[in-house]
Order: sequence, then structure tokens, then C-alpha cells
Amino acid sequence: DDHETPDDYAERRARLAAGEAFFQVHKDAARPFIVETPAGSVRVTGTRFDVRADAADSLEVTVAEGSVQARPGDAGGQAVTPVALTAGDRFAARAGVVSVESLSASALEQALAWRQGQVIFEATPLPVALARFARYHDRRLPAAPGTASLRIGGRFSLDDLDGFLGA
Repeated sequence: DDHETPDDYAERRARLAAGEAFFQVHKDAARPFIVETPAGSVRVTGTRFDVRADAADSLEVTVAEGSVQARPGDAGGQAVTPVALTAGDRFAARAGVVSVESLSASALEQALAWRQGQVIFEATPLPVALARFARYHDRRLPAAPGTASLRIGGRFSLDDLDGFLGA
């Protein structure tokens, strides 16, 4: 029989060209799950995690449960070492700069609030908050240059752009 079955594959793969996605992967050490983005990849064997790829040089991984390995994209032909992450860690690679931070329970809730259709801001610069809403509404939401230092806080529904702008 020449038909391939899923068991014939050594690994499972998904490609995230842009945007944000939450994955819940069943443990299978023999068949790792790999999420590829333009800015790097994430390798797991069983966990719950979030991947955001806003640009070709921007990768953010937030681990809710289990562990993953995040690998930023090619660094000018040099080998890139994967970074091991565990529950509560957030990995960010932007324009070649890599950082890892351990999130508090409230920061983890904030990072994953989009799964319930919400966004939580805590002293977030207004241009960053506008950019977050812009992604969900497929439009530009520019801020006047003088507003860059304004900070916003609160919980907002991602579906309610008018309510957010009114606040």
C-alpha cells in the first residue's frame, strides 16, 4: 500500500504566516509539533502555548503549560541556539534581539485574554494599545505624535472598537 498515514511522519508542523494563535498539543515525544513563522520556530512535544508573529522579524511565544523550545530565525547565516521555555515564560525575538521573561499569573492572564475576546492593558502606551486593536480590525489606528507618552489601563472587548476609542 502506497498510502501514507499520519504515523508515517516524524513530526507535526503548522505554519503561522502572521497573527496570533493558541495551541494545545497532545504529548507525543516521538512526533514533535513544530510551529514555523517568518521570524523563527517553536518546537514542542506536549503543552499549551501562544505564538504571535506580527512581522517577519518579530516572534513572541508565551507558555501556559508544559515546555517548548523557541528558535529565532536565521541570524545572518549563523547557527541559532533554541531557547528552552517553561510555563509562565514569555520569549520575544524582535529585529535580532532576544529576551525571555517570567510572567506573573496576572501578566499571563493579560497575554492570553484575547482567547476570551478581550484585551487587558496596564499602563500601556497609547500607540501600543491602538496597534493591538488595529490587528483585530484590519485597519490602521494612528495616534497623534503628542500622545506617545499617554498610558492606558483597563479590560476591553476586542469586538468593541468604538467603546475602546470612547474610553
